[in-house]
Amino acid sequence: MKKAMLCISILAMIFSLSACDDIKMVQNSFQKEKKRNTEQLGDKPMDVFKKGNLKMEYGEYNTYMYFSNFLAARYHYISVFYFQGVRNEPEFHLVEGEEYLKEGFTPEEFDFIRHVMKIANGGTHFPEVDKQVKTLAPLILKTMEIYNEAAAYGQAETYKNDHYEGAKEIHSRLFPLIESSKAPLSEYKRAIDELSSKKMEEEIQTMKERGYIIRYNMLKLFSLRDQIMHEIINQNLVQEEMMKLDLSNIRPAYEEFLATLSDFEKMIGNRKAIDAELFTDPSISEDLSEFVNDSKEFAKQIQEMIRRIDENEPFTEKEYGQTNVDGSFLKIDLAYIKMVQSYSKIIS
Repeated sequence: MKKAMLCISILAMIFSLSACDDIKMVQNSFQKEKKRNTEQLGDKPMDVFKKGNLKMEYGEYNTYMYFSNFLAARYHYISVFYFQGVRNEPEFHLVEGEEYLKEGFTPEEFDFIRHVMKIANGGTHFPEVDKQVKTLAPLILKTMEIYNEAAAYGQAETYKNDHYEGAKEIHSRLFPLIESSKAPLSEYKRAIDELSSKKMEEEIQTMKERGYIIRYNMLKLFSLRDQIMHEIINQNLVQEEMMKLDLSNIRPAYEEFLATLSDFEKMIGNRKAIDAELFTDPSISEDLSEFVNDSKEFAKQIQEMIRRIDENEPFTEKEYGQTNVDGSFLKIDLAYIKMVQSYSKIIS
């Protein structure tokens, strides 16, 4: 059986979960981001956008990007925590030696998905994305509800009394729902990728025209990182098949990423350049250094993946399921998310 818990798939949905600090940091980051967004929007989220269409458009775009970040972080970790203990198959089978799901979603996370559904149903400046969200978000919400049923079942350890009969019933509803979400996830990914690529190109050009070389190079690093990740995701390979990964587009993007990162690291030592770009946080130097370190970690993981492929060194059976193996899709994904976190600290 292909090890789904160690593959990159649609929106990085199927990954192994660990209770490590990295994952807790991802969860906490989302909660802080959600809280900050709620505080900014107030009790009536759309009121803040009434001052003008541009501000409304920006808020709508940010909400959809938060939705994407939620799918790529919290949602996929809960998903694969479940599949760490249960085989990714239609019929319920436990994974020997693993634990059944015990962690679920918070009320705030359910509220956030309902808010996303509300703005999509009301219509935004991005009708193509609205269309995909209106199909996808209800499926995500329903899946979250069933994951929480599984988590409650696992927390109560009911399986000790019913020999997993309840888990079998939960799986009989959960697995088809996950399968039915794959096509909508793919369509949403296509729509949000097109939108985010357009927005990033606009932002990169704006930063370049203003002479904001630090912000410009940060966005360039993000763009190159996305190029690499899109190539990996679009080839749709599980970890076992990593040797088949086509590096023809990944390698040049990685090399440009390294060169840009080297230039960027030199820039952040220039305090005048930092001040000229109107950063207001007094800890900006530390935050920029953190972004550099997280970018280096991403580069390290891509470098190790490329090395393994070049040297035909596949992962061993023992390495499958581990969360700290350099060059694995899981470590690449974690490094990807950390870049998002450190970047968000700088621009928030």
